[in-house]
Parts: sequence; C-alpha cells; structure tokens
Amino acid sequence: MPLEDFIVQSIVIEPTTLIDQVSSTDFYLGMSRSFKDPAKANWRIKRIWQVGTVWYEGYADGTQDFVKVWDLRAGYIYS
Repeated sequence: MPLEDFIVQSIVIEPTTLIDQVSSTDFYLGMSRSFKDPAKANWRIKRIWQVGTVWYEGYADGTQDFVKVWDLRAGYIYS
C-alpha cells in the first residue's frame, strides 16, 4: 500500500486556562492539561505583576510543572 493511502490526523487538546485579575497590575494565569477542577494539584500557575514601569513574571514555587492547586495560587512564592 503506498504511503499516500494513509491519512494521519493530529488532535490538539487545548489546556484549560484560567485568568485571575487581582488588580490592574497583578494577574494569575493557570493552565491545566487534564482537569478543570481548581482544587486538584494539576495546574501550572504563572503570576504577572508590575512594579513601577517594569512587568515581572514567575511560576508558582519556581516550577512550570502541572503540580499546583489553582485555589491556592495566592499562597505560592513566584520566581
């Protein structure tokens, strides 16, 4: 069978994304690959904040792994 007879389909699963605007200079962005439950430890959480004219960003406890709890976002240290 020639290679042209095969059809390959690619499925892209978009992660669940949440954004919490704490103020005009402080935001949390959360992404979960598997569940939408904000109480489960399966989130990657990023904080973006402004000091003066400079914007900073950091991940919860410095990790980009999907291991944080969205509901606990305010209690993490961001770096």
